[in-house]
Amino acid sequence: MERMEHTNTGDRARFGRTGGLWLAGGAVWLAAGAIPVGQHGWRFDAVEALWIVADVLLLAGLLGLRTLQPYGQRRLGSIGMGIALIGRIVFIAAEVLSVGQQTDQNPLLPLGAVLSAVGMVGVGVAVARSGVWRGVARFGPLTMGLFPFLVMFPLLAASGGEPPVAAITGWGLAAAVVGLATLAQATPARDVRRTHLALDG
Repeated sequence: MERMEHTNTGDRARFGRTGGLWLAGGAVWLAAGAIPVGQHGWRFDAVEALWIVADVLLLAGLLGLRTLQPYGQRRLGSIGMGIALIGRIVFIAAEVLSVGQQTDQNPLLPLGAVLSAVGMVGVGVAVARSGVWRGVARFGPLTMGLFPFLVMFPLLAASGGEPPVAAITGWGLAAAVVGLATLAQATPARDVRRTHLALDG
């Protein structure tokens, strides 16, 4: 068991920043997916810019998560984090390429999705098993990794082409779950217990 308490102000600030990045990235991701847009033109460029912003925020969120090390010393977590970071960088490159080519049909997008999903599964399993994070929040990162395998990729296989935009957009909700899970760790367990005792009293 690698459980530890995070009590000082610096720790809380890091959890807050990282959680905020994941929430912001998830929100921008949802916004980008919700805007109907065709190929080419300024609307296409504007939506691609939103995807890039979302990916940059999520990349920063990953770096923050790596600093927090919610997977403790588990090698699976470190390896998964490395793969997830590469996947997010590939995503950013894919979106930039899409703007240049004026089409989102390029092989980097599915590669980025697979790398991100595989990496986050590794991170998520390591976080869930390490015991560093408490409660159901420890499964937050795993949600981000499993979503493509449970939703996006099956729909892609069923459609024979691209998965529905709604399925891709839903990945933003999984990112928000990671953000909420991270923020949940900013309050030490004993502070939560004190709050409950005060309310009960």
